[in-house]
Amino acid sequence: MSKKSNFLFVDCSEAATCCDKAQYEEADFLEKIKLTIHLMFCKTCRKFSKRNSKLTNLMQESKLETCPEEKKNQWRQQIKKEFAEDRN
Repeated sequence: MSKKSNFLFVDCSEAATCCDKAQYEEADFLEKIKLTIHLMFCKTCRKFSKRNSKLTNLMQESKLETCPEEKKNQWRQQIKKEFAEDRN
């Protein structure tokens, strides 16, 4: 295959990267095309893409929130204080 016709075909690792980017709406148009072409031929990557989509949807539906950095620092200080007390 010539280089010109080969630029639309990607290997599985590049397809996985494109899949991840597409899930978070970071993939450009060409990456989406490459992924679509790859998924037509690769059953393993289709399965990965499907699972990846499901995981993304579950995470969005769960409405998880991260802990603020201030609260994390409070916990760290508390743990240090408790360890210091245990040593004495």
